[in-house]
Amino acid sequence: VNLKIAKIEQYRPKHRTRLVRITTDSGITGWGETTLEGKPKSTWAAVEELSEYLIGQDPLRIEHHWQHIYRSAFFRGGNVLMSALAGIDQALWDISGKFYGVPSYQLMGNATRDKIRTYAHWGINDLSESGLEKSRERLDWLQKSGYTAYKSGPAGKWRAHEPPARIDEFVKAAYLMREWVGDDVDLYFDFHAKMTPALAIEVCNEIKGMHPGFVEEPVPQENKDALKLVSQSVPFPIATGERLLSRWEFREIFESNSVAIIQPDVAHCGGMSELRR
Repeated sequence: VNLKIAKIEQYRPKHRTRLVRITTDSGITGWGETTLEGKPKSTWAAVEELSEYLIGQDPLRIEHHWQHIYRSAFFRGGNVLMSALAGIDQALWDISGKFYGVPSYQLMGNATRDKIRTYAHWGINDLSESGLEKSRERLDWLQKSGYTAYKSGPAGKWRAHEPPARIDEFVKAAYLMREWVGDDVDLYFDFHAKMTPALAIEVCNEIKGMHPGFVEEPVPQENKDALKLVSQSVPFPIATGERLLSRWEFREIFESNSVAIIQPDVAHCGGMSELRR
């Protein structure tokens, strides 16, 4: 059977969420996500441009299309192209699985695990009475849902240097989180690359006594040397990866041993094809 891509459509189910649906001439459809936080119109335009190449092509030639889309233009990579390519790649894998009558992961070498543990977003960002009440209500709901791990982060903007009161407020909240959930639950933090290495090291060492499972992006992820400096200065794992876009960017992190945990985002790093590489 010679399949052809007949139609590519895009959807906006939520304010920042973008989805792409690819339909073949035989009626098989595949879905992918092209969401790019802060730039929703950009990936939409990128998919429209890439559609000019994809319409009429064989959807099963996934690797060929990935390489063509990535390499054919003068400028390569970047968060817009890689996010658009990620959604298209996901949709093509979806089509392939449906065409061959198997889950897509079986075409990629089958499953590595039977289940994956997940965490929920929960934290204490407001130490007022009403803020603590809201945090407690959400924690109760999440615990009833079966979660045993949570991730939070420092609220608001952080400067290169913050006064002791600002740091102490976050540290107090972190220890209170541990007090509420006990020692059988994992707690993680995402600093969203808000801090300088010196500030990140100071804050991380202040919270080490409540034993966080990891701290994600304590400093900007593009600075592997700064990540390594923080990693070598704290007693728990440092993580990064959701804003790294290709195997070449991850390669620098691996070779420098800058972090203990990598977190590639399948919707940004070029899709499942690039993630597997």
